[in-house]
Amino acid sequence: MKIYAYILIILFGVLTAQCEKEILEENQDIPSSDKENEDYNSYWYYSYEATHLVNAETLGMETPEEFVPYTVAHRGDSLFIANTGKAGYSLLVYSIGQGKLLNTLKSWQIAGEEKSFGSRIEAIVPAGDRLYVTERDSRIHVFSLPELAYLTCIGNGSWAGPVFQAQAMTVKDGLIYARDKTGMVSIYKEAEATPENYQKVNRYCQASGNGSLGNNGFEAHYMQPDAEGHILLTDYLGKKIRVLDPSLVNDELTNKISIDLDDLALSLEFNPRTFALCNERWYVTGNNNAINIYDREQDKWVKAMKSVKGYTFSQPVRVYAQNDTTLWISDINNSKRTLVKVSVHKGEIRE
Repeated sequence: MKIYAYILIILFGVLTAQCEKEILEENQDIPSSDKENEDYNSYWYYSYEATHLVNAETLGMETPEEFVPYTVAHRGDSLFIANTGKAGYSLLVYSIGQGKLLNTLKSWQIAGEEKSFGSRIEAIVPAGDRLYVTERDSRIHVFSLPELAYLTCIGNGSWAGPVFQAQAMTVKDGLIYARDKTGMVSIYKEAEATPENYQKVNRYCQASGNGSLGNNGFEAHYMQPDAEGHILLTDYLGKKIRVLDPSLVNDELTNKISIDLDDLALSLEFNPRTFALCNERWYVTGNNNAINIYDREQDKWVKAMKSVKGYTFSQPVRVYAQNDTTLWISDINNSKRTLVKVSVHKGEIRE
């Protein structure tokens, strides 16, 4: 009888492992197996958990309407949050470690005058000892880090000026790349963004939109360098993520010539807004109100995530990667108005 009991226990273990594998495969959230040694195969799976919520209540604001999180970025322990709520357009500095608001930047002094954000903040980019903050009203503000002293402004608020809304922005190798409202990419030199050149910085050059349409709906866009040295840029209406080659930018570049690498562009079945590039997975928000997950090992989209443990998303407009295991997702729906910290857990099943 003992022998039969042992056989049943072994069979039960095998069936349990097989069922776990099948369940994970049904969810399409598991990479292919990886045989690490001669004794077993490893099957990796991912789970996601909301581990911290930032909203009007946690920030000490009086009403929920005062806070609507939009774009975010971080440097060290500081999380920079663009607030577009009724409290007024502002840049919030939030301590990740302490879980509390450290500072609210609404206005500053320049040439003896008080200035402020006059429209929604579209992008926040830390680069070296500077923080670039773009707003819809055709301005790219430059602050010093870490004290956030105001340095200068690229653009003058006029659409006919050198900045045409700057709806997405990044910095690479001393050059500032900004997606214009038209889909073209304007490029400026960091070295020219000085206090002496306040609102006088001209474009270095302007690259073609490569077929991208305008953005009259003011959908969120995003751009960021990848590990291969390219610059990725969402094309919302074109349902793709463009890949730009910054090595093509030089003094000989003719204005409105494409610097896109079309063969590397990522075509999508949804309209992409923003993305977060992690080592093993990419996360993209879109018009399907989900966080769409691309598994790099499998080379395919594996999930359209609309909820995580502890939180269900309503309108996740932006996603930002603090690192490979921490995402910040802005849910701007009127019923939520919440910035969600999502922890990424990777687990292993062996058989």
